[in-house]
Amino acid sequence: MRKSVFQEVRFSLYITFIACGVFFQWFAPFDFKCGITGKRCFACGLRTAVKLLLQGKFKDAYNSNKLIILLVTIVIIMIIDVCIYLYKKYNNKF
Repeated sequence: MRKSVFQEVRFSLYITFIACGVFFQWFAPFDFKCGITGKRCFACGLRTAVKLLLQGKFKDAYNSNKLIILLVTIVIIMIIDVCIYLYKKYNNKF
């Protein structure tokens, strides 16, 4: 697979990941199955954790759902990857 195709696919996945996250966070307030049955799932409190993280309440976000660390790590890796790509792209032009 060519490197440019791999980058396009990777960036498309990043955009899809972010778009789905924004959609489910703010535009699709639906009840999860665990809210109906009363049993906790691994994602319980993740929406609240994201909201708290964006408000700067890191400890409360972590207490809401521990998966917020994984989510933040993934977002940081995505940002670094895009920055490296842009740096290489614009650094080669000069």
